[in-house]
Amino acid sequence: MNSLRSDDKGSIISKILYTITLLAIIARRYAIFIIRDGIVPSTFMSALFYGSFVLLLLQFAIQKSHNKTEIIIFLATMMLYLLTREGSILMIVLLAIAIKNIEDDYVVKSYIILNLIFIVGSIIIGNLMPHIAPIPEAHYRIVEGELVSREAFGFANPNSPFWFTLAIYAGYIFLRFDDYNKYDRILLIFTTIFIYYFTKSRTGAIAIFGALVFVELLKKIDLKDNILLTKGLKLIPFIFLVSSLLVGTVFAKVSSLNSLMASRPRHWNAYLVKNGNLLTLFGNKYSSEIKAAHPLDSSYVYMYAFLGLVSLIFFMYLLYKGLDLFIINDQKKYIAIVMMFLIYALAENILLEVGYNFTIVLLIKHIIINNKDNFTIFNSRRAG
Repeated sequence: MNSLRSDDKGSIISKILYTITLLAIIARRYAIFIIRDGIVPSTFMSALFYGSFVLLLLQFAIQKSHNKTEIIIFLATMMLYLLTREGSILMIVLLAIAIKNIEDDYVVKSYIILNLIFIVGSIIIGNLMPHIAPIPEAHYRIVEGELVSREAFGFANPNSPFWFTLAIYAGYIFLRFDDYNKYDRILLIFTTIFIYYFTKSRTGAIAIFGALVFVELLKKIDLKDNILLTKGLKLIPFIFLVSSLLVGTVFAKVSSLNSLMASRPRHWNAYLVKNGNLLTLFGNKYSSEIKAAHPLDSSYVYMYAFLGLVSLIFFMYLLYKGLDLFIINDQKKYIAIVMMFLIYALAENILLEVGYNFTIVLLIKHIIINNKDNFTIFNSRRAG
């Protein structure tokens, strides 16, 4: 009984520390995108970043047991952070370690609730407090030969509503996957049409509808009887990566493609070819002028250009390993939500956004806990 109470107390402490950490991470991310520059002191923003980092290290340190997979991934990402000075992958790995002993449902629900709170707050601030939030730029799209304004719901860009609600969609599908019914389908389809009707965001609508179709296919297909399909699923991240690089290099000057993809190929080319080195090991450095002139709406191009080949290969391996594990264990709902972000990452730089993308955090967590050969530092020292 005392042992049980101790475990329960440890679980509660882990959840509290994790929730506080996630709150700090999400608050910082929303402040960057929603609040005007200068409103939130830079010292406070730094405190949120370093505070969340310290909390994650604390959670790593107080855990009773570890395994070789966990230590190797942690040390590898720490080394990559020192070489690239980009902490996104390290934060994702540390968060995956922090939730190692926390139920996945709790993690998903915490992402849904906190993101939902910040989305509602952002809409209120964006519409009622223009002195705090930047005024969204006017955006238009040609519909049936006429210019039609695009609503942003108080966000800075009409593409943002789909982007910020992606975690809500993924979380809902995860929690409802086993009991997914026609009412869930109606709700998600109606929500998607509603957001698209006002925002005219083709990227978001296509990604969401594509994900919903993928969910339907997963529910009907037996992965164990479709070896070719399972191999294809594991290779999807690599297919998306190669496709993005081809678009940003070989096909960057194709006018019809630039028109269809809102000039993304031209912007990607600026990072991959004009101002960057395709064979960089630890990422290119770009001036603020280049970043301002060329929006980088692709997670795959971002990882290749900013993080370099070493980080990219390491992260792609984790994706492959995690998808392989989900396929072997027939964990379809995990495959579905990871695929949502992989698809959306083709046109938005969201794959390494730890404040939204809980799917990669869960993927790395399952890679870690798949290794059952745990050890404690105390026992290791004692054995030596």
